[in-house]
Amino acid sequence: MSKYTTQSEAKRSLSAGQTHDDLHPGHGVIATPTHDAIATRAYEIYVASGSKHGQCKQNWKQAEHDLAKKAHVV
Repeated sequence: MSKYTTQSEAKRSLSAGQTHDDLHPGHGVIATPTHDAIATRAYEIYVASGSKHGQCKQNWKQAEHDLAKKAHVV
């Protein structure tokens, strides 16, 4: 008997409704900030910078970066 299992054998060994991710919670999962979280952070950046107009894209990108860094994604 081989010490390696084939993909089909591995699928058969999972109980009904169970997935690979159920066996390895968090493995391969990347926490991504929600749209609302990014929008809130972008607004905070906007206010902190003196409510300067014309900085929407920069604020949004900074908010994405800040939240990703906080979640250890970057």
